[in-house]
Amino acid sequence: GQKVALLTLAHRRVGLIFAPGNPLGLNDLTDLAKPGIRFVNRQQGSGTRVWLDAQLHRAGIDTSNIAGYQDEKMTHSEVARAVSKGQAEVGLAVETAALSFGLDFKLLTTERYDLVIPADKWELESVQTLNRWLDTPHAKTEINNLGGYDTTETGSVRWVS
Repeated sequence: GQKVALLTLAHRRVGLIFAPGNPLGLNDLTDLAKPGIRFVNRQQGSGTRVWLDAQLHRAGIDTSNIAGYQDEKMTHSEVARAVSKGQAEVGLAVETAALSFGLDFKLLTTERYDLVIPADKWELESVQTLNRWLDTPHAKTEINNLGGYDTTETGSVRWVS
């Protein structure tokens, strides 16, 4: 019931991460239930986990058939680290984490990231400084340099009540 601004930071790419060259030929979520594949998961309640669980349900994949499904990590980087150390063959994480650990990545979805700013805070100098910076080519270059982000809408503002 409150008017807020949605200030877009970026869209991030989320997908399967695995060893370079994809030695097991993993392509989609159905591959998680194949014998001999160990998966590393995000923790319950994380946005990535909520998305995954919905997709698995939609596809009729029983999570009890996914080895490692209960192996939960708190961050995308922890998922990537586990895959890079051979503790799992595959994980679900943002592309940035895969790039950081030298892993391959298979895009499954993109997620929009907005800051939600109450209307009564919009005019604060700190908010306006961030707003102006996000709308610059420099900001978009810096975000793109991280890898795994789409900055097409970075700096855009939408008002909702």
